[in-house]
Amino acid sequence: MEQFIQAAGHRINTLQIGEVSADKPTLVFIHGGLDCIAMWRDFPSQVMDATGLAAIVYERWGHGKSDPLIVPREGDPREDEAGAPLSDIFTHFGLKDVVLIGHSFGGAVALLAAAKHPDVARGVVAMAPQLVMHPQCIDGVDLAEAAYKSGKLREKLVPFHGDNTDTLFSDWAGRSKTRAFQEKSYARELEQVRCPVLEIFGEKDNYGYRPNLELSRECITRGLSVLEIPEAAHYPHLETPPQVLKAIETFVDALPVVST
Repeated sequence: MEQFIQAAGHRINTLQIGEVSADKPTLVFIHGGLDCIAMWRDFPSQVMDATGLAAIVYERWGHGKSDPLIVPREGDPREDEAGAPLSDIFTHFGLKDVVLIGHSFGGAVALLAAAKHPDVARGVVAMAPQLVMHPQCIDGVDLAEAAYKSGKLREKLVPFHGDNTDTLFSDWAGRSKTRAFQEKSYARELEQVRCPVLEIFGEKDNYGYRPNLELSRECITRGLSVLEIPEAAHYPHLETPPQVLKAIETFVDALPVVST
């Protein structure tokens, strides 16, 4: 069921897959920096089938069918998206027990959300999370900018984001180049994560991943599992779905039961 809801003062598009149950956790999917619901493809349904858990998939402000961005915007969207928008989503759907599944920018949001919502987050699956804007990551943004200026990347994104595409891309790429964004450290927030975490990386990731993995290993002191997939790049859930689905199924099965 697809519907619009209000989150942090903006109309956002959401998709519910399956029936949310009070006695089971719910999967909440948080997409990457230039993505939307459709760009997950069948992955949310595949995870639901593997785990037996219902899912909420949503489009962040400025993405897909959600309200267009109003720019410039202050602060760090990773931190902002981990707070009020998710809180409103939890409230709307009556979610009190969730497994956050995020990719790239969304992987960072999922990790920060676990620190902000410790009473709701049962576990986190962070795929290629981007918390550290290291040189290889910036090189990846440069390549994306070149592809956008040539028209190739823009042509791929317009069918998903429509008239919002140029603003969305400009905000994403421009923010990545700012000194404040690059120097932002979320070590303290990661140290506050108390639920189990599974991080999944593709060893061929063109944005790089090792600085993010090193930060997580240093700061997440309990319940961190890591899967590094040699054949995968920045989208391991689309490039190597069998390995990713199996890892998530095993991770979810091992989550501690919450007493009521």
